[in-house]
Amino acid sequence: MSQTKSIVSFGSVNAKNGIKSMIDDIALFVSVVKSESLKSAGELLNIPASTVSRRIKNLERSLGCLLINRSSHYFNLTNEGQKLFESTRYHVESFDSIVNDFKNDVSGLRGRIKILAPLNLTTSVLQPVLSKYLQIQPSVDLELELSNELTQFSATGADFAIRVGPQRDSELTQVKLGTVQTIAVASPRYLENHSSVLNHPGELMQFDLIFSKPISSWNLYHCDNSDEHIEISPKSKRLVVNDLLISKRFVLDGLGIALLPEIEITNELATGLLTNVLPQWRGEDREVFVIWYRRQLLTRRASDLIDYLKLNCRLKSS
Repeated sequence: MSQTKSIVSFGSVNAKNGIKSMIDDIALFVSVVKSESLKSAGELLNIPASTVSRRIKNLERSLGCLLINRSSHYFNLTNEGQKLFESTRYHVESFDSIVNDFKNDVSGLRGRIKILAPLNLTTSVLQPVLSKYLQIQPSVDLELELSNELTQFSATGADFAIRVGPQRDSELTQVKLGTVQTIAVASPRYLENHSSVLNHPGELMQFDLIFSKPISSWNLYHCDNSDEHIEISPKSKRLVVNDLLISKRFVLDGLGIALLPEIEITNELATGLLTNVLPQWRGEDREVFVIWYRRQLLTRRASDLIDYLKLNCRLKSS
């Protein structure tokens, strides 16, 4: 009979008598019968033939009956051996199959991946990349939960999370995906209706400013000289919201100036709906990280997806 190597543990030569030892010996017995030879079973399992013989004798002694008629010239099952084989073969093979499937799920590119990610970054950057990944990996299932709350991470059972900005938790492994560049923008209508002319970041205080939490101040750097820096931290802000998409909509409605991720407003800039009001200046780059807890062992499929994100996300690499 042809067979594949069983992945059931057969224990050691000096395994103690008991249920575990008997289960191991029964699994070995099934392999011996399927191999039709103690020697062949031993070679398949990397166990000396003498050890196989001793283990079978121990099983026969424990059960109080002869299971295999064997010599150097013949090999056949007794009635009791045939009955034991027929009643245990299914269970041994089923266990092998279950463990094998589990190991394939853990080590292979199949099964479920659960990710936590911010809504806005997912819409503008992650979703297209994840869609392509699922197309090339049809055996992978994805559960994507959109949330900015890191406190939910440990309780969700997620494989990993994607967050903007380094996290303070020392228990986290953090792998940088890239950076998001930010620029100050406004709608042409707002600029036309405002009497002041904006030439320098220091003049921003004369305008209506829209802030997105958790950022409470803007750090602006000259594009040609990063040492030239100015911080904008007004006591009064026209609007403060905790969602970038809503901030963008307020800006589009002509209510003020906001510092927004350039990748979030590519289309609006291209069509003229928004204008870079300080083209010689940029906001502080925001780093994007993949994070997971150090105590958590990543599956191969999760590691593969992280590598794919690193290669394919439209983020600044430096």
